[in-house]
Amino acid sequence: MKKTIICISALLLICAAAFGYNVRLSQIDASRLLLGQTVRLYVSVTDDLGVPVEGIGAESFTIFESPDGQNFERIEGLTEFKPRAASAEGITFLLLIDNSGSMYDTLEGRPTEDTARRRITHAKTAVRTFLGSMTSPKDTVGLVSYNTSYTLLAAPSGDKGQVAGFLDGIQQPDSEQAYTELYAALTLAVRDFQGLGGRKAIVILSDGENYPYLQHSGNPHPEFGDKTYDYTEPIQSCQEEGISVYAVNFAAEKDPNLEAIALETGGTVLDARSQEELARVYQRIHEQVAGEYLIGYRATMAPAEKKYVRVLAQVQEKGQPQQATRFYFSSTVFGLPPDRVGVLLIVPFVLAFIALWLISLLKFEKKRGPATLEVLKTRVGRAQTRMMPLGTTKTVIGGSRSADLTIVGNPAIKERHATVVYDAKKKAYTVVGSGELTVNNRPVKTKVLEPGDVIDVGGATIVFDDGEV
Repeated sequence: MKKTIICISALLLICAAAFGYNVRLSQIDASRLLLGQTVRLYVSVTDDLGVPVEGIGAESFTIFESPDGQNFERIEGLTEFKPRAASAEGITFLLLIDNSGSMYDTLEGRPTEDTARRRITHAKTAVRTFLGSMTSPKDTVGLVSYNTSYTLLAAPSGDKGQVAGFLDGIQQPDSEQAYTELYAALTLAVRDFQGLGGRKAIVILSDGENYPYLQHSGNPHPEFGDKTYDYTEPIQSCQEEGISVYAVNFAAEKDPNLEAIALETGGTVLDARSQEELARVYQRIHEQVAGEYLIGYRATMAPAEKKYVRVLAQVQEKGQPQQATRFYFSSTVFGLPPDRVGVLLIVPFVLAFIALWLISLLKFEKKRGPATLEVLKTRVGRAQTRMMPLGTTKTVIGGSRSADLTIVGNPAIKERHATVVYDAKKKAYTVVGSGELTVNNRPVKTKVLEPGDVIDVGGATIVFDDGEV
């Protein structure tokens, strides 16, 4: 009996030692680099079954940063550490559902007129179950169907019931719409996250390979023309915006590049062969994202267009630390190569910081004022500033005299180059560009503005303030 107990104990120790853990750097949020020079990491720690590992303290994580991916500098001290941060702060999911012709076959890939046996029916049921399980009021979700075209059925919203209602609108496509533009759909999905902060994830369901219209029909695509999307395009777009891709493979064979897309954006690939498995896969994705650790730190000042981050996690006391490495695109003047940092580039940012300091002083004297745009015009030898109160409708910025804010002297500025729109319901301002526009040194088409955002229109530096203390 004693020998049996000893053997069982030894076996348990062997199993425990063999049981592995996986560390993944799911998302790097560099949106606070410009004003705070801080970076936020969403780190996933799961066991071999994909279940999040909880109870890990800040002392178990070590962060390193590198300007070249070779020479890493250890970060001393963290600015924040939050277990299950995405669950507490809310997650924005965008669900992409394959609506190509093959989704109307059976799970075995055979044509059928029996609606209940079609893959699309199983997919809709699994998504409804997933939406019903999202009980956090802070979670938001959007819905997209894709085939030859990309169709946004519902923008990310907290109303999960309303999003579920759009599933009924997904209908069998005709032959011209039955293709699978997998890479295009993932690339286009990124734009529907613009202006949204926090934890963001794309969950794409696919039942096969990328099957582009141009390549297989021989005709120009009705929207893309002669362009065919490469799998590297969604990887780059998601990396630039800090978005993870979780791919759900609902077929015997998956796209050969699907795993690369998921892993290089901080996500993963999960397989499902039945409606029940599909529902569990969606639930597992939500559990993994909700169970992540948020780690904040102050970025190094080494000049680089992109910075590499390495996370070491000591999950087991006597085990080897697990690690994950990813990069983010630097978005401040301090992250640019030295040959691109000239005096004329630095001056606007210095003036912007001075303006923000002056605005902060005004806030102590006045609890609330109107939202404003602080315009900084750099000239040789001197600088001028202009404070412009924002209205409650829209403010046009451009080169036309009819614009609310006219910028002269630059022929590249359009008559209506950008517009700041006020949403009374959300009590928020959004900048929308019809010309080239950057916010916090990053090109955008549209962005919900936050206090301190630095807007660049044709070289004119504009600082947004919401008027609140």
